[in-house]
Amino acid sequence: MSLGGLIAAVHTPMNADGGLALGTVERQAAHLAAAGVEGVFLGGTTGEAHSLTVRERLDLARCWAEVGRSHQLRLVVHVGHNCQADARELARQAGGLRVDAIAAVAPSYFRPTDIDSLLDFLVPIAAAAPTTPFYYYDIPALTNLRLPMPELLARGPKRLPTFAGLKYTNSDLVQYLECHQRFGEQLRLLFGCDELLLAALALGAPGAVGSTYNFAAPLYQKVMRFHAAGDLFSARRAQARACQLIQVLARYGFLPASKAVMGLLGIDCGPVRSPLRSLTSAEVSALRDELETTGLLAECRSAS
Repeated sequence: MSLGGLIAAVHTPMNADGGLALGTVERQAAHLAAAGVEGVFLGGTTGEAHSLTVRERLDLARCWAEVGRSHQLRLVVHVGHNCQADARELARQAGGLRVDAIAAVAPSYFRPTDIDSLLDFLVPIAAAAPTTPFYYYDIPALTNLRLPMPELLARGPKRLPTFAGLKYTNSDLVQYLECHQRFGEQLRLLFGCDELLLAALALGAPGAVGSTYNFAAPLYQKVMRFHAAGDLFSARRAQARACQLIQVLARYGFLPASKAVMGLLGIDCGPVRSPLRSLTSAEVSALRDELETTGLLAECRSAS
């Protein structure tokens, strides 16, 4: 079954000392299932993948594979790494766990220079999980790599037998429209910019992967429901509230603030890892006050 709906890019829960807090995964999964989220995207940007060791990522995937199934959540494991061999190890394990899909971001230190070199890097990774659908994770704001995605979609299936589509975390909607017009019938183009969900739905997005779906899924479900019903006024109003939430979090540092919101909802995902900086107790208090004053925290709590 193809991926669709809302897929939460989950946080990696950590103890106060920075180690993995795998006991929290059950609470994350139960919360997301209750909120009506379709699945989870594990070990991506929100999950601080590049701040984790390979062993930690393997342990995290193993835990989510067990817990996610018990809550009927679909599971996409991000296996991208600057080291191709490590990415292959992560992909091999994910395939053995029989997850719904894997995804990989491009290497971002020594970067591919064109689609050929990108595919050269990706092909052995996808081959390590030969029966698992593979998604390319396009996030140019962090990889500093801007390659033409229509070209990847045209050429990818010829070299990647399991190629299923994109996790498109890219604000270039003109390119997204071209991708959808040319390849939307054959490939899944999951959208990854929460603040632009409504625009992406209008362009044909079949589903979305995002970090704020961890705690504000009902708000985005309103966007999707109103859009499907043709009520664009209400859809725009719900999307505007989502954008307001994102703007508040961004002022405090988006990723640390999003982990703090999980704590405010009673699901303590712990600190972020260096070089990110966790919010101080005073900042968490200020964030809570701002979210309560605007009514945004109440909207998030409706998912708890």
